[in-house]
Amino acid sequence: MDRLEVARFPTLPEAELAAALLRQHGVDARVTDREMANNASHLQFALGGVRVSAPDHQIVQARELVARARKGEFGGLDAEENDEWMTDHTPGKIGELDEQEIQGVLGSAKKAGVAVVIVFFVIFPLAGCVIMALGGG
Repeated sequence: MDRLEVARFPTLPEAELAAALLRQHGVDARVTDREMANNASHLQFALGGVRVSAPDHQIVQARELVARARKGEFGGLDAEENDEWMTDHTPGKIGELDEQEIQGVLGSAKKAGVAVVIVFFVIFPLAGCVIMALGGG
C-alpha cells in the first residue's frame, strides 16, 4: 500500500490538526514530517512545510476533506480568518488535483526557501573558496 501526500502545512500544529480531522473521518492519515518539524523546525519553511499523507486508496477522500476544511466547513474560524488554509479549487475536480494544487499556500514559499538555501549554502561558500584560491583573502 503506497502512501501519497494529501497536503502541506506551514506548521506542525496545523498538520497535526489536519491529520486528526482526517482520522476522525476514517482516513489513516499521518504527519510524514513530524520528526523533521520537531528537530529542524527552522528548515520546514525551506523544505515546503509539513506533509500529511494517506494511503493511496483513501487519497481522494482525504484531499476532499482538506479542501472542505480550507473552505471553513468544519466550523471554527470564519473563512476570512482562515485564509491560509484556502486554495482555489474548481468544483467537481477535488479527486483530480495535481501536486501544485495540493501544496496550497506553500508553493511559492518552497521555491523561495530553496533559493535561499542554495545562495547561502552553495554559492557563498563556493565564492569564498574561489576568492581564497585566487589569493584574494
